[in-house]
Amino acid sequence: MLLSEIARKQIEEFAKAHGFHSVGFVPSEDAETYPEFCDWLDRGYAASMGYLEKRKDAYRNPTGVLPECRTAVLLTLPYQGHPGTKSVTKQGKKRTLPGPSEPTFGSYAAASEDYHIWIRRKLKPLVRELHAMFPKCLTRAVVDTAPLLERHYANRAGLGWIGKNTMLLNRQIGSYFFLCAILTQADIAGKQVPSAKDHCGTCTACLDACPTGAFAAPYVLDANRCISFWTIEHRGPIPQAVRPSLGPWIFGCDICQMVCPWNQHINTEIPDENKPFGVQEKADCSHWLSLDQESFDRLYRKTPFWRTGLLSMQRNALIVAGNLREPTAFPWIQQFINHPNHDLMELAHWALEQYRSGTNQEK
Repeated sequence: MLLSEIARKQIEEFAKAHGFHSVGFVPSEDAETYPEFCDWLDRGYAASMGYLEKRKDAYRNPTGVLPECRTAVLLTLPYQGHPGTKSVTKQGKKRTLPGPSEPTFGSYAAASEDYHIWIRRKLKPLVRELHAMFPKCLTRAVVDTAPLLERHYANRAGLGWIGKNTMLLNRQIGSYFFLCAILTQADIAGKQVPSAKDHCGTCTACLDACPTGAFAAPYVLDANRCISFWTIEHRGPIPQAVRPSLGPWIFGCDICQMVCPWNQHINTEIPDENKPFGVQEKADCSHWLSLDQESFDRLYRKTPFWRTGLLSMQRNALIVAGNLREPTAFPWIQQFINHPNHDLMELAHWALEQYRSGTNQEK
């Protein structure tokens, strides 16, 4: 048995033992979808995420992340998604999703620790294993912050297909999983497996359900319209025209995953590090509005909310409270009407107006 074959077998067994669902190996080659990525940037679909344009050249090949990279190892790690929403209409007809009636957030953030942190921790033993087998080869773990087109390489490795909602989909675990990679200078990719076939068919559930029309076309996301972009990546005020579309989403959005048929009836073992923790508290508007910087730092320094920041989380909470006219948040909103931050002060007045207009409509 060749050393590369032994390495693949050991890495796959080691990964499964550490909670990873699937593992794939691909040679380090230029991404066939790189021109599409560049076109996506040129069309302005990345919105204000300028870091993508700044590192555009590096996305062409894994060598842009690890010089002399020979192999990319792609791994999936499931997380607990939102309960699926079954369609009651026939395929091909427009489907709608009313969305949660209470404040909520993207389910990937349900764990008590930022996934970047604990996934890197899980990858370390795999990196050490590879280094022990190939001590002269550099190896690097990647968790979606490096300029790597992970979904393309995962598709090439046979781990799933890229759906119309641009998520990687796997027939066993749907799309509720993290995707990470190990890049190595060792040549262990072996014989190339066929790319995973597209199983979306004529279904358009994700496209139809998006409340903001964020898909410019099937397989093309316009971040300028995406709830996840506005609530996680965007800094500063959110335009009034966009606010109602956020609905109940304080942080992120799972609608295009919730309606996907491949996410129904998923029964996957979730790693302990990623099991939901404190979900209800995180989804409560009054909780976010009651925080000061010190308490935010103490509670959320090692969570996905940390990068978004307290001001942006309170911005989101004010919008969601206004959209839902959440009773428990009302007294906290009143405390923001003279807030030193002008954007939050303006939002507090806007949110209170939503309460008033809702009361008038009920009359």
